[in-house]
Formats: sequence, C-alpha cells, structure tokens
Amino acid sequence: MNDLAKKMHVRLRHSFGKRHKQKRHRQNCNCLACVQTENEAVIQENSDHPTLERGICPGVRVKVLRNEPDEPNLIIAVGDARYVIDRRIASRIKVAK
Repeated sequence: MNDLAKKMHVRLRHSFGKRHKQKRHRQNCNCLACVQTENEAVIQENSDHPTLERGICPGVRVKVLRNEPDEPNLIIAVGDARYVIDRRIASRIKVAK
C-alpha cells in the first residue's frame, strides 16, 4: 500500500463504529434538551426547518413528557400533538423555562 492508502485505511478503520458521546449540559442551559420531564417551556428560538413545520415555533408552549439522559430522543407535547425529537436537534432549540 502506498502512504495515502495507508492513511485512508487507518482513518476509516478508526472512525467506523465509533459512538458519539452525549454532551453534558450546564445547569443554566436554556435549550429544550435541558428541560426536565413533566416541565413546560416556551420556545424562544428554533432554526430547524422540519420542527418549525410541525408547529414548534417561537412563542409556543411545549411540555416535555419524557427526557431520560441515557436515551437519544425526547418526547414533547405541543397542544394535542406528541413529537419525538432527537436530542441533538433539541439542544439547538432555545427555550425559556
């Protein structure tokens, strides 16, 4: 193998199957991923287009139905609707508690 092929082989081998670690949020975090189970929050800022289409837009009150730190998703309620949101997307949605 030449040098480039060796580098690519090593790069692919080391990144394959690697799990991403969950980031721990600060206590004063104001993102949707930090809201505890059974608490409500008001959306302040959301730049994710698919969640905006579902009605998770600024000014809307949401209730977090399930937020377990070891799970990759949150379950939230917006009015009568229930949504499962990925934790990475929820960490980019800013809320006021």
